[in-house]
Amino acid sequence: MKIKANQYLFISNSGLWIFQIFVPKYMRHMFDNKRAWRKSTGTKDILKARHFRNHMLIEFNNLKEMLNPDREDIRIQNAITTLHTAIKQAKNSPVAVSPAPMLAAIRDEYMQVYSQRRAFSTLSKSARAVEVFLQSIGKVDIALNKIGRRTVTDFIETQQQSAPQTVQNWLTSLGSLYEFAKRRDDGIPDSNPFHGHNLEARRTIESYQPFEPGQLQILIKEADETMRDLILMGLFSGCRLDELASLKRVDIVMVENVRCFFISKAKTAAGVRHIPVHSQLIGIVDKLLRQNNGEYLFAQSNKITRKDGKKGPWFSQAFTRLRRQALPAATDRQCFHSLRGMFITCLDRAGVPEQRIGAITGHTEQKAKTEAFRTYSQGASMKELSEYIEMINYKI
Repeated sequence: MKIKANQYLFISNSGLWIFQIFVPKYMRHMFDNKRAWRKSTGTKDILKARHFRNHMLIEFNNLKEMLNPDREDIRIQNAITTLHTAIKQAKNSPVAVSPAPMLAAIRDEYMQVYSQRRAFSTLSKSARAVEVFLQSIGKVDIALNKIGRRTVTDFIETQQQSAPQTVQNWLTSLGSLYEFAKRRDDGIPDSNPFHGHNLEARRTIESYQPFEPGQLQILIKEADETMRDLILMGLFSGCRLDELASLKRVDIVMVENVRCFFISKAKTAAGVRHIPVHSQLIGIVDKLLRQNNGEYLFAQSNKITRKDGKKGPWFSQAFTRLRRQALPAATDRQCFHSLRGMFITCLDRAGVPEQRIGAITGHTEQKAKTEAFRTYSQGASMKELSEYIEMINYKI
């Protein structure tokens, strides 16, 4: 969709740019029946306002498509529900029994209810979990009271090719939908069939093993240019793989006169942060900006299209292939995430305060000792964090 220069933006009396978008009829009940929704960009800088607008447009349009009542799958489901209702009425049952809700209908209802209270990425994970589950059992849809533990166990066993943590994430999303349905509908069995399967998914995260200096040298030497850049950025920024793969050109920003990566898509609220660019990475960043005119910093990220929106899995698979080829003796616990552990270890051994390490890496900070600290502290300056970043040094 081509956007005109200042489309969706107007300037307020105070000089701040305001984002405004038309609300379709089927969404107005979520916006106090208003025809338009406005949100201040919080800036007088038109370039920053456009950046704000672009992100808001993506999220709003995704929600419009998700909540559109005229979707084909909703029309089909409504027709099926009407058919079942007609059959039940024809039987003249003396006791009117409401049909158990269907899984897809509960998914859509959940997304509508939580559209303003859950991140789009969280909602998309629930939608993806339902899609994978239905594909696995070979059904277009299924009533919740027809889902038993045997059905779920069979689903788990068909996902052997998926990582245990991925399967556990799907079960968690499906379990949340089931609990949501129990709170809103009658006739749903109390026992949640998606809970209590004990996959021990997190046992694989007991500890990631660091790479030895010699191993790093081999990895960097054997890697192609893209993977070499990615490895060095992981070593000198501490970012997660998907955070780096999702970096956009506009996410290279200046904050307090310090050049930074802006991590806008993260696992937690604490993960949204600015990270000063290490001097070792300046040349790489400049090269990527110069060579690629796409939306994302890494050219390959512009080619990746996944339903969950993630860019990292392609790079993760490429890194695994590189490690297996270059370091056949390395273990599965030596992976890209090991670079993040090495980064944190390096800061810790340099004496960087734990709270500052958390600010750089996006880990949830420890609770402040006083209410005043939680209320008024703005945290470390970018200059201070940049000084800590420059302490990172590896023998490679």
